[in-house]
Amino acid sequence: MTLNFSVSTTSLAIEGILNNTNSELQKSMKRLATGYRINSAADGAADLAISSTMDGQIRGYSVATTNVQQGLSILGIADNSLQNIMTHLQNIREIAIGANNTSNSSSDFANYQTQLQAEIASINNVATSTKFGSNVLLNGTLSGAAFNIQVGPNSGDTMDLKTAFADNQANSGLSLTQNTLATTTDAGTLLTQTDAAMATLSSNLATVGGLENRLNDQLSYISTASTNVSAAQSSIRNTDVAQETANLARLQILQQAGAYALAQANLTPQTAYSLLPR
Repeated sequence: MTLNFSVSTTSLAIEGILNNTNSELQKSMKRLATGYRINSAADGAADLAISSTMDGQIRGYSVATTNVQQGLSILGIADNSLQNIMTHLQNIREIAIGANNTSNSSSDFANYQTQLQAEIASINNVATSTKFGSNVLLNGTLSGAAFNIQVGPNSGDTMDLKTAFADNQANSGLSLTQNTLATTTDAGTLLTQTDAAMATLSSNLATVGGLENRLNDQLSYISTASTNVSAAQSSIRNTDVAQETANLARLQILQQAGAYALAQANLTPQTAYSLLPR
């Protein structure tokens, strides 16, 4: 009778279990090292796909935040310049009131005329020199075509700012055409036109302010949405350190026990062989 002790089925079974334990142990250590529960599609293809989609959203929110802040900067420049123009209109109104007096001499009217021309030139200078990059903001050149800003991570998340960039030049956009002061009639006409120009400018300022408020609201929404998506992604992909540490300890114990069991299983054939007669 021939006995074959070259192969132990018990040893092979334990070796397979030990290999599985070692594989799980490597996964556990990798999860703790990277901080991610899902490091590859093998760890959960569906969860990885969902996490990747969320990551795209989070990155999109980050870029959109930069875009919105840039939009606020553009509107802030326009806002400050419009307020500057309003100051010049207030000065022109004072000039018109002072000139609307029959006691003024021709030299007085000449002085008022000089002041008026300087104020009108200042208004036009502000309107044509207010820029963001190469874009002139307040001379009407941007009021026709769309001036879109991407304010979210998805297609269609845009805001058109073109209404903020109306023509604010004195003679055109503000219709301040009375540019001579030689009589009280001229002064009366100038006063009427100045009041109308100030009403137009106030409307333009309100438009800019409204868009600034909308962008600030969008900035707040982006911050909240990004935080919520990040939290959701974290619950899907990130490692639960406490749970994984406990799992690591369990696997290390199983690894040690498996190694011991394998050593004992390998000794069994040798013990049986030693009992055979020589």
